[in-house]
Amino acid sequence: MQRFEVRQPELAYRRDALFAVEVLDAVTLSRLTEGIDVVADGLRGKPTVNTSGLFVWRKEDLTQLRKISIEPGRLPYERREIPRAQLKLPPATLPLTTIELSPLGNYPFVAGMTAARGMLIEEDVVPRVPVANAEIGLRWLDEDATTWRDAPITSHTTAAGDFVAFLRLSPTDAPHVDVNGALTVRVRAGRDADTRFSADLKLPQGRVADPSTLSTLILAWDALQP
Repeated sequence: MQRFEVRQPELAYRRDALFAVEVLDAVTLSRLTEGIDVVADGLRGKPTVNTSGLFVWRKEDLTQLRKISIEPGRLPYERREIPRAQLKLPPATLPLTTIELSPLGNYPFVAGMTAARGMLIEEDVVPRVPVANAEIGLRWLDEDATTWRDAPITSHTTAAGDFVAFLRLSPTDAPHVDVNGALTVRVRAGRDADTRFSADLKLPQGRVADPSTLSTLILAWDALQP
């Protein structure tokens, strides 16, 4: 099982910097600097990327700052918007905000990653009606076989109802693994303040499952449970 170490970003921007944003690939936790557009809505200045890979804004009046928008362009990530209230700004001791970009369905997962590609539809009838823009995440069963834990990173279904979700386990996480090396997970779906869960799924450890290998990854909203 591939595990990732969560590290503290270095304070590596210049002393005249006002605040900084670190953009990470949510799967690998590597810094992203190229191919994305990072915009501070309300500010005149554009960020520069320093030698440590941080997007840095210089001295400017912050009263007009409303949000940070991240457009991934052609890269396989969801766009993000972070409102001002969630940003670390002066006079904070460390005015640095870390933003993780969730993967899209065409994200190229590396070998050893545990993930699932699937589809969310309204009900199990033909023709299928997709559920768009639902929040999707995974919930995994702990080694005690009774405690469920939510993966912190979520993504969203496309207009066609397609989704991708993954597990990024920390060194202290200990999921339940069955005799076949599979993890027990549930898909968590959120829509209009309503959160529902799939039945238990056996997700192959260190592999990317999809409906061709796990038919239960085609989920009907009306069959999900609170």
